[in-house]
Amino acid sequence: MSDRIKRALFILMRLYHNQAGNTLAIVAAAIFPLAALIGGGVDMSRLYLTKTRLQQACDAGALAGRRSMTGLTWTTGNNNGSNEDTANKFFKVNFPANKYGTTLAAVTYSASATGAVTGNASVVVPMTLMSLFHMPDKTVTADCTADLQLPNTDVMFVLDNTRSMLDTNTGDTVSKMAGLRSAVTNFYNQLEAVRPAGSTIRYGFVPYSSTVNVGMLLKREWIQDNPWYDSRRPAPQTTSTSTTTTTQPATNSSSSTVFTSGTITITSFAGQAENCVAPANLNYSDVYSAWSAFSPSASASPRTRTQTRTRNGTTYSPSPSSNGCTITATTYNNYVQTITQTVTDNPNAGQTTTTTTTTTVYNWYYEPIQYSTSALKGSAANGLMAGGSFVAAVANNNANRTITWNSTNACIEERATRRTDELINIPRYDMDIDLVPDPANPATQWKPYLPGVVYVRNGTSSTATNWVYSGATPNPLTTNANYYTPFGDTYYYAACPSAARKLGSITSSALATYLNGLTSVGYTYHDIGMLWGLRLMSRDGIFAAENQAAEATGKVARHIIFMTDGDTDTRNVAYDAWGVSVTARRRTPTGTIPTNATQNTLTESRLLELCSVAKNQKNITVWVIAFGTTLTQLLSDCGSPGKSYQANNAAELNATFSQIASQIASLRLTR
Repeated sequence: MSDRIKRALFILMRLYHNQAGNTLAIVAAAIFPLAALIGGGVDMSRLYLTKTRLQQACDAGALAGRRSMTGLTWTTGNNNGSNEDTANKFFKVNFPANKYGTTLAAVTYSASATGAVTGNASVVVPMTLMSLFHMPDKTVTADCTADLQLPNTDVMFVLDNTRSMLDTNTGDTVSKMAGLRSAVTNFYNQLEAVRPAGSTIRYGFVPYSSTVNVGMLLKREWIQDNPWYDSRRPAPQTTSTSTTTTTQPATNSSSSTVFTSGTITITSFAGQAENCVAPANLNYSDVYSAWSAFSPSASASPRTRTQTRTRNGTTYSPSPSSNGCTITATTYNNYVQTITQTVTDNPNAGQTTTTTTTTTVYNWYYEPIQYSTSALKGSAANGLMAGGSFVAAVANNNANRTITWNSTNACIEERATRRTDELINIPRYDMDIDLVPDPANPATQWKPYLPGVVYVRNGTSSTATNWVYSGATPNPLTTNANYYTPFGDTYYYAACPSAARKLGSITSSALATYLNGLTSVGYTYHDIGMLWGLRLMSRDGIFAAENQAAEATGKVARHIIFMTDGDTDTRNVAYDAWGVSVTARRRTPTGTIPTNATQNTLTESRLLELCSVAKNQKNITVWVIAFGTTLTQLLSDCGSPGKSYQANNAAELNATFSQIASQIASLRLTR
């Protein structure tokens, strides 16, 4: 081996054994790859963190924007409280400017025709260590969509349909009833727009006032065959004959009136539909002058004399109608009329006439009377009430009256209940939501609401105070007096609201037809509305088979929307679901006439009891809306927690229904 080769091997062996020098070289060679590895990890972590936070912010904005929408309407603009502004604000709260060192954060939100809100967000993430290797800044993006989706849902509208719904709230240009129609329609459209394929939404309606129109929904065996009514029947008539003789006077007199001077102005305005009473006359005077002397003389024939009638000020007269209450104002301004009396000789002076008159006195027995309902039941194959008519001899002069009961007026009287002074062992069948009537026990059945046969005892007008309990002696009460009947007063004291509708699917056109057919009559008995809203919705009561069948495709969320435009307003002389209270006294002690205040308190306590049943026993969410009236503690307590609202006008009512629809539907992220 040559010396040169030996020296080279020696040097290599020394390098091999000198490890310090090797490490330094290796570290020097690896420093740049290590920097790239660490920098890449740091920047990748920042990118992942930014992406996650950006997605969360996008989602938050989309959810907030969809929640703030009214129906399917998406409003735009920044810093104006629009839906777009709301979404942007939620995005910025969750992803502030320069978060994680980012720049140029941007987001846009929009909504589809079906109400789905979509957001597209982006932000620039500058590189840190990786910038040393000329790595460019990265743009991170996120997409999100929020929408409302519905499970199987039952919605029962319990709607105040009293006369006051014809009035117009302050600031509105449409009646409360028109505002209700629009709000319910928008509610329906909003829910239908987000209903997913395969799910079911059923809608039901219970318009209420002093009773409810549910008769055509009931089976024949649920209605009494021979119910009792406070009524009357003819008693034996009495006749008398009298003879009178009259002598023709020496003169005949006639008069005529003509306008002389001044002005008269007639205007009209809307009054309160539920209390159609005219205001007091304003500065009104009506003055007759003294008669002038006869002309040409007091003994001439013919002869005339005159006087004047001068009127000033304003008179008012009320006129209730199906459209509400109209007050007519007549204003007189020195309105003068001349009255002329003319006296002439009577060519038949002194002649006598003898007249014989036979007078018939029509007597009545006033007592509880049974009427057969067979003519009202029919024999329809579906087993339901068909409606019909029968004749009863209850009209004046012992005449017959045709009593009709069909879909337009198929209201009911409630089944037996307990008076407030009776022991707890007396059943309250009327408050039992799920009790199926027993045909062998009429107390458990309902009966038709028949104002045409109803008469009180000892009351001659709707303001009388000498009413007598229908079960008091003497029974029957025999008299020739025509005592008070609610018959014919369909606006107030014999009011039957529009027909209720069972839960079921409904098309938009059918909904419009139904809502347009709602009428506003009667006074405000909240308990009867809630009572039948629960009966129609309960999965355990008289409609159990239908309501349980609706669960075949999955669990059903149940909601009652209870809307009223006023405080409890019962009238003890009105014919309601428990008869005419001043004489029937089915819910109050028989020894005293119940006052309106007593009945109001009873109605409100029963309402709260029924609301509790709905919330705590039936798993129903109760939504309460006070429309054009104060949200009282009573109404607030009726609703489920956080589900009671006050809407002062039509716009607020529409927004409230929209808000309820949004909460009934589940707000979810769909992307």
